[in-house]
Amino acid sequence: MNILPISNTPALLIDDSVLVVADLHIGIEEELKEAGFILPSQTEKMIDSLVTILKDTKPEKIIILGDLKHNIPMTSKQEWSEIPDIIRAAQEYVDEIEILPGNHDGGIRNMVADDVHIGISKGNTIGEVGLFHGHAWPSEKVMKSKVAITAHNHPVVVFVDKLGMRTSKRCWMRTNFRRKSERYSKMPKELVVMPAFNEFCGGTPVNDPKSDFLGPLLSNKFLVLKKSKIHLLDGTHLGVLSDLMLQI
Repeated sequence: MNILPISNTPALLIDDSVLVVADLHIGIEEELKEAGFILPSQTEKMIDSLVTILKDTKPEKIIILGDLKHNIPMTSKQEWSEIPDIIRAAQEYVDEIEILPGNHDGGIRNMVADDVHIGISKGNTIGEVGLFHGHAWPSEKVMKSKVAITAHNHPVVVFVDKLGMRTSKRCWMRTNFRRKSERYSKMPKELVVMPAFNEFCGGTPVNDPKSDFLGPLLSNKFLVLKKSKIHLLDGTHLGVLSDLMLQI
């Protein structure tokens, strides 16, 4: 089992054959527009980035780990138009596409080709790796994996300069499970929290003491979050989360 984050991208590769991306949130521009922020569609940019990754890594399969679309409960014209575009682009380079739906993916079955596999919110496994979006409890099968991969939280790490200006960067978060659980008979050794593929969909500042993590698994003391290892997209290991916490 080999899990390799792709340098300078919010994507990872499992056993050199399965590419995983998450949280594309196609259509978020509509919501931002209503809030007064005019932002052109980012889908073409994401397609270009995804195709570059696919060309470089040459996987057999791609897994979209939830929230391919953004707007709920309705679906925007942008989503109807652009979600098929990104699926068609990916199909040029892989034999199989699987979507493990997130909380924003209602109605996604009607928006993609019939040969795209739509999984369940409880997740799926590839060998010894469990995958799930994170808004729902993962299945017992997923939790029996050696390593679990999730998304949903869009982790970012916050930096504060001498003038108090805050900047944030997308990051990877690797954390360990506690040894015992009343809910699961067995749990993975490690959980990897993926950064969002779409850089404009915001995120959870992992080193801000005021932040609350989303999803039942991360918010119910299943993990030793303070000992999480934090990495930037370029591979820089920033250290352990407890040493990175902001002083409020």
